[in-house]
This record gives sequence, structure tokens and C-alpha cells, in this order.
Amino acid sequence: MELTPIGWILLPLAIVSYWLAPHILYPLAIFFLPFSATAVANLGSPDSASGIQASMLFGALWIARELPARGLFPSLHCKHELRRPLCQLGLFVCIVLLSLLVPIWINGHVVIESPELGDSGSAPLQFTGRHITQTLYLIYGVLFTSFVAFRNSDSQEFGRSIRIFIASAVFVSLWGWFQFACWTLNLEYPAFIFNTSQTESALGYTQEIQSLGFKRISSVATEPSMFAQCMLIASVLALFMVVNPRPLFSRNWDRLALAIILGGLLISTSTTAYVGLAGIAVLYLLSLVHLGILRARYVLPLLALMGVSYVAYTTVSPITDIVQSMIVEKGESYSALERVNSVLLARDYFVQYPILGLGWGSVTSHDLVFKLLSNTGIGGLVAFSLFLTTSLVRLWRSAHTGRRPDLLKTLWPVCLLTTMLILILTNVAGDFAFTYGHAWFVFGLAICVPVLNQRSKTREVSLQDFNPRPGAGG
Repeated sequence: MELTPIGWILLPLAIVSYWLAPHILYPLAIFFLPFSATAVANLGSPDSASGIQASMLFGALWIARELPARGLFPSLHCKHELRRPLCQLGLFVCIVLLSLLVPIWINGHVVIESPELGDSGSAPLQFTGRHITQTLYLIYGVLFTSFVAFRNSDSQEFGRSIRIFIASAVFVSLWGWFQFACWTLNLEYPAFIFNTSQTESALGYTQEIQSLGFKRISSVATEPSMFAQCMLIASVLALFMVVNPRPLFSRNWDRLALAIILGGLLISTSTTAYVGLAGIAVLYLLSLVHLGILRARYVLPLLALMGVSYVAYTTVSPITDIVQSMIVEKGESYSALERVNSVLLARDYFVQYPILGLGWGSVTSHDLVFKLLSNTGIGGLVAFSLFLTTSLVRLWRSAHTGRRPDLLKTLWPVCLLTTMLILILTNVAGDFAFTYGHAWFVFGLAICVPVLNQRSKTREVSLQDFNPRPGAGG
């Protein structure tokens, strides 16, 4: 194990916090969620290194601290409302564990082809350490979702979590602008500060659009698409933040945070960012209609941004070239063909082993559906789909409180419903981000929001009491 420069700071901080200040472990875990390329330490050889993410370090210590005191199902009065989606996640984990018997049973009798187009290599399927590490990533994510849901079943904690994540997104976006400035001014980018993971997939800061000579922006994330996925989530939260009658920080700071995050997405040169922003625009307008707050002051800035983007696309040749390369011609690119090839191979493996797939961690597929089918079979896809469906239905019902919706009660259910849909969209079109904490964080919030909304009927502290700052402004 090799500690990274930032690891010499974060690892002692994590150890000291665990014993002397455990209350800061959760905020640090949330703040470092977008820092997927920030490794505290790198394990293995340089050719096959694996980085320990900073968020996972703090999150694991937080869970370890909470688990003995509360147990897997803490004795909270809200646990009944949380039981169904969490049990469905538990069922998914059980199917994943059961699927690990498949590579043991096959023991080399199935050959796994490389999904890379230029690599004709193949290897017999056997149970290896990769199956264990991939399963541990998943178990950690499910535990993280569970404890995020339990903790945020309090309105003040919910508000605190949103603030920390937005603050982190602002910093990460600004660091993306710093990376952009380094490239523009021909300065050396200090990757040794935050881009410390030696994993091959975490070297996104080195990527460029070769045909144009543009550096791609990944900030502190493993690659531009993962940077975009995190910032898309933050942008949805920030968009609903600016229409909230009770500001998250203040009116001006909320708007500034939104502008910085959107700016980071626009310079990311990520197809995920641009397609995701289009999806967010549609869902956001529909959400404003449902909430009954479709006002000019909310719609006109969005239309202005779209108009400026279109003018820039049609008149500024570098922007035109980037959009052409990352969206119009994306389907013909090498990376797109490689993704399609991985999905087709995964489909073939699923057809051969439809019940449990080839075992969790056996097949690489750059999508969500065939990733689950090829690795866990029909059983895994059904279990995970049940969890997603339950979470979405609960949010949908929570967002419908009558003919005249109460904005304070319906805004956050609608917000998390939109966030979930964007997260699912980016995972279906791209990789299933189960090794990254932001997806499990969203799942945890999505589970607990209906619980908070339900409390208004029993006159408990609810979303109506979230962020009680009636005098906040700017």
C-alpha cells in the first residue's frame, strides 16, 4: 500500500476523527463524494493499482462507528417506512452473493472476451479477488444508502446533507475551471493534489479530444463523464434550491452556486453532461408546472441559457467543433463502439446464463441493464428494478398532496424524483456507478424524503420545517 500526498493528511484525520470527533466523519464522507479520483492510498502494482477513495474511507469509518450502536436496522420510529426499499436492496445483495457461486461452479469452462475493440485477448472465467472487491464495493454502497436514509430521516440533517453536497459541488466545479485555466494558459495541472488514484480508469484529467486538441475536464473525478454525473445531480438540487421559499444558503448564494455548477458542466466536454442538461431542462419545466410555480423569473434565465448556448454553438467554431465531436459524431466514435461491443458481449453471456448471470464482477458492460443481466441474471435485474420502482413510486405519491400542492411539502419529493430519473438515465446510458458514493447517496435521500413528508400528517418535524430561515435573503 502506498499513501498518496493527500493521504498523509486525510488518513490521520480519519483515524483521529473516528476516536475523538466521530461527528465529522459523515460530513467529510458527503463532501468527498465527487472526489472519485482522490485516493488516500493505492493498492497493488502500478499496472493494476486500485485506489481507496477518500469518501469511502470516511464513510466506512462512519458506518463502523454507527453500526455497533444502532445495528443494521436502528430502532428509529421511521424504520417501518424505510423497511420496504431497504429490504429490496437487501434482496439484491443476496442475489449478488448467490451469483458468486457461478464462477466457482464454472471454474474456467467459459471464456470472457475483452470488450475493447483493439484487444483480442480473452481469459477463462474463474473466481478471483476481483469478485470479492466488486462485491465489497456493492455491500458498502447498500450500507451507505441505509445509514444515509436513517440519518436524514430528520429534517435538519437532511438540510445539512444537501448543503454539504452543494458546497462540495461548487468547489469541484471551481477546480474544473482551474483545470481549464491551466490548459488554456499552458500551465502544468497539479494532478498530485486531488487526482491521486493510480487506477487506469481514474486518469481522466489526461484525456483530450485528439482531433481538436482540446483537453477534457474531469476536475477531481475519475473521468469527465463521472464528473458530469455528479454535477448533474448537484445541478438538479441547486435548481430546486433557487425556487425554494426558504433558501438553502441565501438567495444570491444559491443562484451563484447554480451558475458555477452549470458552468462546470458546460466546460466538461462530456456527452453525459450535455445530454443530461437537456433532460434536466425538460424535467425541470414539468416540475415547475406540477408545483404551480411556472414563473417568468424561473423560466427566462433557463431560456436565456439555452439561447446563449445555441448562439455560441452556431457562431463560435471551437464550441461547434466540440459539440459536433461529443454529441453529433459520438455514435461513430471509438469509445461509443467499444461501449456497444461490451453491451453485445454482455447480452450473449446473459443468454447463456439467464438466471444468475456469470457472477457479480465477472462481466464488464458499459450500461446498467445488461450489466445486471450478465452478472446477476434476471434475479438481480428484477430485485434492483423493484427497489428503483418502489423508490420512484414513493416519491411520486409524496409529490401529490392534493389539487393545490403545498410547495414546502412537495418541492423536495419532486426534486428527488427528478434527481433519481437523471441518475437512472445516466447509468442506463453509461456505466452503473455502484463503485462511486454519489449514486448511493441519492438513493438514501430518495428513500427518506417520503418519510419526512409523511410526518406533516402527525405534526412531527417534517419537510415543512426544513431549513427554517424565513428571514434569509440576499
